[in-house]
Amino acid sequence: MWRQSLQRQGYRRVARRGSTMNFDAGFLSRLKQRDPDTCAFLVTSLTPVLEARLRHKLRGCGAPEDIRNETFYRVFCLVDDGRVRKAEQLGSLVLGVCDRVALETRRKARATEPLPGGGLEPPDRQTHLDKLLMHNERRAQVWHKVMNLSEADRRLIVELYREERSRREAARDRGITANGLNIRLCRALKRLRAQFC
Repeated sequence: MWRQSLQRQGYRRVARRGSTMNFDAGFLSRLKQRDPDTCAFLVTSLTPVLEARLRHKLRGCGAPEDIRNETFYRVFCLVDDGRVRKAEQLGSLVLGVCDRVALETRRKARATEPLPGGGLEPPDRQTHLDKLLMHNERRAQVWHKVMNLSEADRRLIVELYREERSRREAARDRGITANGLNIRLCRALKRLRAQFC
């Protein structure tokens, strides 16, 4: 729609001195030389189209003046570098650069928006690495100390804590009561604790 309006206008406007200007090779060379009338013509002829386009595209997501200024800055840089291939399509190039700058501005604005749901990140349910390392180190130390116990104490601790057997079954296999097993276990754990002191 905007390109059609530019085409209907034929990219012709009357400059201050009364001469008409077209987007052609001569226009590009005058832009490169920073002719004040040519630069003013480019900006004044495309500003209304850009502002209307930005009002439609942005809808409150950025300052249209900043985007318009950045657009013209980039267009002048492209002209200075000689990267404009078709002078007749300079208007379309400006619109394309404007779209690109508007997209970049929207991306920047979205990156700084708070997260939905109050901006709270979900808590990390994984175990903290330091805690995990301490747990593994402590487990290795305990296992080393268990291996230093007598065979009977070691087997009792391994069966009840490592293999998670029930105390009733362990007592039955040993031919003692559950209370007798608890007493043996208590004494084995006491000997284990004594190794850490």
